[in-house]
Amino acid sequence: MLEIKKACISYDNKTIFSDVDFLLKEGEIGCITGPSGSGKTSFLRALMGFIPLSKGEIYFNGLPLSPHSVEIVRREIAYVPQELSLPTEWVMDMINIPFSFKVNKVHPLIKEDLLENLQLLGLEKNILKKRTNEISGGQRQRIMLAVSTLLGKKLILTDEPTSALDINSCEKVLALFKKACKKGIMVLAVTHDLAFASACDKILHINNNNEND
Repeated sequence: MLEIKKACISYDNKTIFSDVDFLLKEGEIGCITGPSGSGKTSFLRALMGFIPLSKGEIYFNGLPLSPHSVEIVRREIAYVPQELSLPTEWVMDMINIPFSFKVNKVHPLIKEDLLENLQLLGLEKNILKKRTNEISGGQRQRIMLAVSTLLGKKLILTDEPTSALDINSCEKVLALFKKACKKGIMVLAVTHDLAFASACDKILHINNNNEND
């Protein structure tokens, strides 16, 4: 499970948010909501150890996140940002990038599983034969969401996974996440999408006044 206790992030003596408590268990979908500039994406980056907490603690399966444990924790996390800019010409090359990393080679790409996920997300299989500049940013993000569930990670972090999608496509993303959660994966997403948030098991709301619900 993922547990956050009294987390606080500050920049240049300015507190972005403080006293954040949150618990996400195996098989759950969680989301982070709040106004723009409230620190939602910073929160995700803190979970990956890229931004240090000013106060508080983060635990991953009971292991405290620290400079000594950060590499261990990152091995168990897949991150899909809102904007994807990968240095590849072809979609299949983009897909193969995460599977080429040493840490992910124990989970090779199984094309049948990928096609099943793409179909679940409403993407045709011929998209795999396209160039990356022939598809939209939303399509690139959905493709990498499909990939993220195939890497054998325990936690998927994603930033605004439904921001460019209609209601029908939003439901498809939720279906993908629910399928992953049945395997014990945890999903945590930053979102402004109320429909998406209402379908999540846990909601963390971060306010501009640095209070959280």
